[in-house]
Amino acid sequence: MDNNISFGARFLQKLPVLKYSYEKKLYQPSTADIVDLNPFDINDVKSVEEIAKEFGSDTFVNNIAFNIKHAYVYKDSRSDLSDDMRILALTRQTSNFNDLKADEVLGVVEISELNNKKIEIEYLNTNPQYIYSYGPPYIKRIGTAIINYLKDKYDCITLNSASSATVFYLKNGFKRMRENTNRFLWQKPTN
Repeated sequence: MDNNISFGARFLQKLPVLKYSYEKKLYQPSTADIVDLNPFDINDVKSVEEIAKEFGSDTFVNNIAFNIKHAYVYKDSRSDLSDDMRILALTRQTSNFNDLKADEVLGVVEISELNNKKIEIEYLNTNPQYIYSYGPPYIKRIGTAIINYLKDKYDCITLNSASSATVFYLKNGFKRMRENTNRFLWQKPTN
């Protein structure tokens, strides 16, 4: 019998995004909530699987879903998985995070904590409906909100970028680690 109490996704903080006003025909400041998903909670594993279905088959969230399921399945043999895995989701949902709604999720990121100040972004995926929309996307700056949250928490961020996302990372202050590669680094400025 499992005596562990599960609380599902844990609220971390509100993050700024931009929401389109069709009435005013411009973007206005808004917020979304970032939550921390537990790879060892079956409800969070199912939530990520539902998010993957919502985002579609050709998205990085499918890799995140595979990784979180692998972590859950092998949770009792921890040598087979890294304890440093974290999955964060940015959502329009404002409460009841133990029942995370896939259609409310704006973006998801999987990170590996290399130490308490350094991370590797494994996958970052914004919901495609906010990227590939007819007319102005209803919400934007989703990926930037997630990146800024990570920059607040860590001193060093590394990642391998898809070719289609290199401009995004460059705009967000990342530098190529070597010329003509898609390996990027961001470091907190020293004062």
